[in-house]
Amino acid sequence: METENLLPKILEIEARRVVGLGNIGKEHVNIAEVWPSFFSRIHEIRGRKNELETIGAMKLNDFGYLACVEVDELKDVPDGMFSFEIPKGKYVLLTHKGPLSKIGETFDKLMNWIKANNFEESNIVTVEVYDHRFKGEDEDSEFDSYIELKQINS
Repeated sequence: METENLLPKILEIEARRVVGLGNIGKEHVNIAEVWPSFFSRIHEIRGRKNELETIGAMKLNDFGYLACVEVDELKDVPDGMFSFEIPKGKYVLLTHKGPLSKIGETFDKLMNWIKANNFEESNIVTVEVYDHRFKGEDEDSEFDSYIELKQINS
C-alpha cells in the first residue's frame, strides 16, 4: 500500500444528503452484507446526484454504517432505507490505495493524524467515497476516505 508517503489534506465540504441501506446511530450493521443488498435496491433511490459514486458513512462511537448515494433532497426515501445528512465542515482526506481489505491501515493513519493534531476522536462522521477508481481487492484500487474534524474543547 502506498499511503505511507501521502499526507492527509484538509478540506471544507458542504453538507451532503444521502440515502441508503443500513443506519447510523441505531444498531450494528454488517458492512459485508449491507453492500450487496444496497446494490440490489439502488435503482429505487430517486434524485441521485452522481450515478458513478457510492458512499459508505458512519459516525465514530455510534452504532451503524450506511451504504448510500448522495441525493438532491431527503424526501421519498424508499421503505427500509435510511437518510442521513453528512455535516458541512472541515474534513481530513486521505486516498486509500490498494485492496479494500487494507482500509484499516488508511483509517489508522488518519486517526493517528487526528490525535496528533488535537482533534476530537469520537462522535465524528467518517465517509468513504467509491468511484471509478475503486476495484475491490486489486492492488491499483483507490477511494477517498474523509473524517470530520472537530476541535477539542479546552
